[in-house]
Amino acid sequence: MSKKDQALLIDQLKSQSAKIIGNYKRQAWAVKALDKSSNPSVEEESGGKYLAKAVLKANNGTYYPAFLTLSSKERGTVTGVYFMVEDQESFQLIPFEIAKEIMKIDESELLPFQYRTLEKVPKDEKQKNWPDFT
Repeated sequence: MSKKDQALLIDQLKSQSAKIIGNYKRQAWAVKALDKSSNPSVEEESGGKYLAKAVLKANNGTYYPAFLTLSSKERGTVTGVYFMVEDQESFQLIPFEIAKEIMKIDESELLPFQYRTLEKVPKDEKQKNWPDFT
């Protein structure tokens, strides 16, 4: 996505008062939000990548439902983070780089974040203590 396209999407989301799902005090609420998505918990994509439902634990101790792209070729390295945005009666996935621009929270409260996927991802060596946060 070009910088121009990113800027247009950010403006569109701001004008719609888009709400990033999350900032929960309990991780169970983040899991509940993920359960509303019809996507499988782990989905194999091309090129040795997996899209996985995950709970992010922000630096400030709050939780966000998210989708992570993990690379099996890189032993489970996170290559993409997508936040959920309410869009009428469905959800949109927004890349973290765009989501952080519309969130009403300081980036230092988010980063660094920890994560745990809802299911174990094949060839993921990064989540050594799964299902605990990494």
